[in-house]
Amino acid sequence: MEVGLKVTTIDLAKAFAKAGPMQQAVKTSVTLAAREDTKRFVPYQDGALRATAETESRPEEGLLIWGNASVPYARAQYYGLPGKRRPGTVMFWFESAKAAFLKKWVQIAQKECERFAKL
Repeated sequence: MEVGLKVTTIDLAKAFAKAGPMQQAVKTSVTLAAREDTKRFVPYQDGALRATAETESRPEEGLLIWGNASVPYARAQYYGLPGKRRPGTVMFWFESAKAAFLKKWVQIAQKECERFAKL
């Protein structure tokens, strides 16, 4: 048995209206999750470097930032002039977190999309 259907018009206005806010919600949620999951990999001595991600990052833009004028050694720690490290902290900390948590971040994005689809 076959069923045929001819679609003549599709109103995508509702889908387009959701697209922008959905994209923003996904970007912010995934960035916040990435910032939290990355903390454990960031070198730690007095906590200043880790704390800059809280104050300098812009999750609504999908931007994570470690370091500022008060933590000028962030770049050296990230790219290869390591100082003292606690176990589990590494150079290239975002890449380490991404390797460990990418599936989780994708799931967070999917859940945000599903949440908007129900609206």
